[in-house]
Amino acid sequence: MRYIKYALILVTTALLSFRLFAQQEMMDHSHMPIAVPNDAPTPALSLALLKDSMSGYNLILDTQRYDLSVPPAGKMNMQQMMTATINPKNGFLQGHAHLYINGVKIQRIYGHALHLSSSLFKRGINTISVTLNNHGHMYWTAQGKKIVATLYINDESEKLITYRFESFPSKVEDAH
Repeated sequence: MRYIKYALILVTTALLSFRLFAQQEMMDHSHMPIAVPNDAPTPALSLALLKDSMSGYNLILDTQRYDLSVPPAGKMNMQQMMTATINPKNGFLQGHAHLYINGVKIQRIYGHALHLSSSLFKRGINTISVTLNNHGHMYWTAQGKKIVATLYINDESEKLITYRFESFPSKVEDAH
């Protein structure tokens, strides 16, 4: 009888865990791709990182053919979240960016510069990645590739940025 209780507890726990995971996957649009529409130019993204004079770092986003902006006021319906928003004046996609440090999502980005606290980093090698996203948090893709830029940094090295990857670079030079 005791084994049956343990088995029921294990099965119930597994089912609840699966249900919570499934709900999060259905609600979380940040891991779903959205292709750049054919009538919009492909955005470009490059990153630069500067040591801040007080503490931490300053991250600079260089975007081309992309309007970083806050989502529209009020609630968005599912159709709005799953589609592209295009600036009627210039034809560029509108959206925001997501910041990841060492693979962990830290925050949304609505502008071209932000301060990164040194507490976000461990000693040695770290990664800083930024994706471009629509207002429904879906990440933009073009030519089958995610629009992403990643810096590999090492605070213990003379050269801070040790490697750079940009799927659609904006051709910015290092800022440091």
